[in-house]
Amino acid sequence: MNRVAIGIYFLALCLVARAEEGLHESADQSFYWKDGLFLKVALVDDAKAFLAEWMNNPSKHGNPAVKTRTSFHRGDTVFPAVLYFTRAVNSEGKADIVYSLLFRRPDGSIYENPQDLTVVDGPPPKETRLSKAKAGLKIEDTDPFGEYTLKVTITDRIKNTTVEMIFKFSVVDPDAKPPETPAPESSDPIPPEPSPTPMPTTRVRSFSDSRR
Repeated sequence: MNRVAIGIYFLALCLVARAEEGLHESADQSFYWKDGLFLKVALVDDAKAFLAEWMNNPSKHGNPAVKTRTSFHRGDTVFPAVLYFTRAVNSEGKADIVYSLLFRRPDGSIYENPQDLTVVDGPPPKETRLSKAKAGLKIEDTDPFGEYTLKVTITDRIKNTTVEMIFKFSVVDPDAKPPETPAPESSDPIPPEPSPTPMPTTRVRSFSDSRR
């Protein structure tokens, strides 16, 4: 069974449930803006809430601020939202942009690599919109903890332009205990206490005994 689920959205909202965070601006968000082509990708914090807002209010978004995350748990879905705006169209007035996702495990091996996902394949909107195809990666219970890498490759076939964006995200164990910090060593170690010296009527102790 293909572990990556690709969703194509028309009028209804449908969240991808099966799935596994060029111009890298931060660990979880990138954008590109040149010659009438705007691209923005973000590993969203809450995929369901994000999709619901965008599908219900697609025309109110310009260049939106997107709440993102870079740390996930097993069972979470890593959803890279692909936003776009373009002025490039063919002779029929249609834009043509696609993208691919390349997820790598902490050891560098390929996890998933869905390709030729549709960003837009018709008349472009007049404002920033969410890609037509939406895909993400559901982290399985057996997936290793550690740092994963996601490369998003977006190609505008009309402009013959390809943009790559690199993201890193971590899968962490919520039950893991933080490592214990060892107590700092004293810069002036206390010397060993000398043996007491017997005296005729009393017992003399070293000065260091005053700390007791």
